[in-house]
Amino acid sequence: MKIIATGIHKKFRQEWVFKNLNYTFESGKSYAIIGQNGAGKSTLLKTLAQYSLPNKGTVEFEGISENIHQQISFAAPYSELIEEFTLPELINFLVKLNYLYPRWDFESFTAFIDLKPSETKFIKNYSSGMRQKVKLGMALASDRPILCLDEPTSNLDATAKNWFYQALESQRQKLILIASNEPAEINLCTEKLAIADYKN
Repeated sequence: MKIIATGIHKKFRQEWVFKNLNYTFESGKSYAIIGQNGAGKSTLLKTLAQYSLPNKGTVEFEGISENIHQQISFAAPYSELIEEFTLPELINFLVKLNYLYPRWDFESFTAFIDLKPSETKFIKNYSSGMRQKVKLGMALASDRPILCLDEPTSNLDATAKNWFYQALESQRQKLILIASNEPAEINLCTEKLAIADYKN
């Protein structure tokens, strides 16, 4: 499976975030999208995931004929969870949406993410670190072939970061995109794409 970006440009208001980006991303490889804060890492990640369209150029998916969004899992600190749900309710909801396979339930999921919240605790009462771990767990557990992660270890303590580093190793057959300026996250990837190279 490949994501093929051909001559893509993206503008935010009157400023070009990136211009004329040509790049091919392949399954079995992991790509760090790097740059300073505000450089456009998240914008590029969302453009490649088809959450946002480029102003110019194309993003094509080789090996996927339809339902592209059903092939992508995405996690970011700014992505929302349904806060009125408990975790068992959220898991059941995502199973019904076919985001998670039916094998996942509260016990198996909390064992996977190494987190033991109360079954009756609403997600709105989780800490920021707990929420981020749930988001990452959902993305990693989804079994979708394209994994997009924006600053994945934000809000995580050292123990949770180590959990994530280890969990990611089991995903290496996927096409992995990580937007980050954290050295530890960048070093998880086999390839690096610098936003600064596509500013002019």
